[in-house]
Amino acid sequence: MKICFTTALFGDPKTLDKPAKFERNPNYDYFLFTDINEEHFDTSWDVINIKDNPNISSLTSNVRKSRYPKFMSWELLESMGKNYDVVFYCDGFYIPNFNKNWEKNANLILKEKKFPVLQSNHKSKKVRTGGIISELKNIKRCWRDKQEALNKTKLFFEKYDKNVNLYYPQFFENTCFGYSFKNENVRNITNEFWKIYTTEDITYRDQPLWNFLLLRHKYTPIIVNNFKTTSPKNRIKKNFYFLGLNKMRGTMRNDYNKI
Repeated sequence: MKICFTTALFGDPKTLDKPAKFERNPNYDYFLFTDINEEHFDTSWDVINIKDNPNISSLTSNVRKSRYPKFMSWELLESMGKNYDVVFYCDGFYIPNFNKNWEKNANLILKEKKFPVLQSNHKSKKVRTGGIISELKNIKRCWRDKQEALNKTKLFFEKYDKNVNLYYPQFFENTCFGYSFKNENVRNITNEFWKIYTTEDITYRDQPLWNFLLLRHKYTPIIVNNFKTTSPKNRIKKNFYFLGLNKMRGTMRNDYNKI
């Protein structure tokens, strides 16, 4: 089985924490997509600089740039001549756990024909039960974006598809996920996501739009909770596949201040 891991990191290397070194499985590929020169990294990821990629070169937000390799990695990988069965993504402060059976989760994904995407439920019960509206409130409460952008996002959702219930009790995290590389439904929804994300005046947070599109297309990911941990004391537990390290300091804060 051909498996690939991806992550993304964009911004000022002086303010960002660096992805860690980790043990790699020689049967898998590990790519870090970035706009930062490789000399700034000391990591086990294979660093791929895409700063001149036409899909991101005109964008000013580092967060928005990072969402291209996050959601459109299948397109990037194909442009590199790569072909996989399953791709797993994790934010840059996570690493794939060498000791876990990744083919188990890959097989779960490949068995699903309609929407072969694996994700975790949102960690907040309030967001899980309150849906997209609750997440928009959570973003404001945590100072992750400004109220004006969140209001515009809600109005856009209502205009784009009024039949989507923004209070529907379902919400998934995008911190770590896996997907079937060749599935057309996955490719279509990520294309739709990227087009909206880069052309509409909405929040740069990706989870509201992603969850909105899931509801719009009536897609439910394969749910695997306890997929990741940020607590060192929990790293030995058998159900953790991604291990959390330091959180990035700069990109999100700097982008918020620019808006």
